[in-house]
Amino acid sequence: MDFLKNSRNDMKYYLTLTILFFSFLVLNGQNASRKEMRYKPVNLEEAVNQLTKILPDTTKQKILAMTEDEFLAGSHFGLGMWIRNNWRLWRGGKLANEFKSKGIFHPDDMSGIILKCYYKQLHNQDWELEKQITIYQNYWKEAQERTHRLKNDTAFARQEKNKYESSIRERNENLKMEFPVGTQVKVWVDHSDFALRTQVIGKIVDWQVTTSKGGRLGARKGPVIEHERLQAKVRVIEFMDIRKKKRIERYNKMTNNELWVNVELMTKIEE
Repeated sequence: MDFLKNSRNDMKYYLTLTILFFSFLVLNGQNASRKEMRYKPVNLEEAVNQLTKILPDTTKQKILAMTEDEFLAGSHFGLGMWIRNNWRLWRGGKLANEFKSKGIFHPDDMSGIILKCYYKQLHNQDWELEKQITIYQNYWKEAQERTHRLKNDTAFARQEKNKYESSIRERNENLKMEFPVGTQVKVWVDHSDFALRTQVIGKIVDWQVTTSKGGRLGARKGPVIEHERLQAKVRVIEFMDIRKKKRIERYNKMTNNELWVNVELMTKIEE
């Protein structure tokens, strides 16, 4: 049921990410000087202090109102991406080398630790750095052991394949119960080949599941998995941006004012 909880919070996380990312884009002219924006910290303490300097007070207030999970989920692709790219975590800068000396090697993990320590600093909490490092190291150790077993242990690979495919089927059945036919929803829909999206409001009138084989579980020599993709047919009630109506209809080959939508981009409208 954790997946359903995450589904309901997807839009909240999306808005959180947007707020953090776009507030960060306009830092110049607010709290940070050009020199401060260009500075590249060389260790974790400097990284946390640098975020304290350059993030505007309005953003700090938003972060203070969030839970730790909300902040980390919302900032990974916004502020976190900026950190990874501008502080040379992908290209072996001094900060990246400092993390590597502590046994942290992936840039996503590095930025995750920076963001978590910044959140804790803002809330006057202990960083728990050693605990964070241990969690990441244990994750990669377990991942490597699992990958080895998927390649070399046929019985284990079959068991994990069945477990994975069963979890997808269970997730889809839970989603059908969460969004029964007749539920009114707001949906992000594509209207071009360039991943451009806009929103529509409609009602679910049907479900469909398509299956396809492709990809391997956990490793190049792991078992081939069967993907089960769930889609909802939605009868459109309102186009949020009426100017894009024709594009949506054409791109999605709509008939009877209905289209198939990605369940991951759908939120329930409470009546």
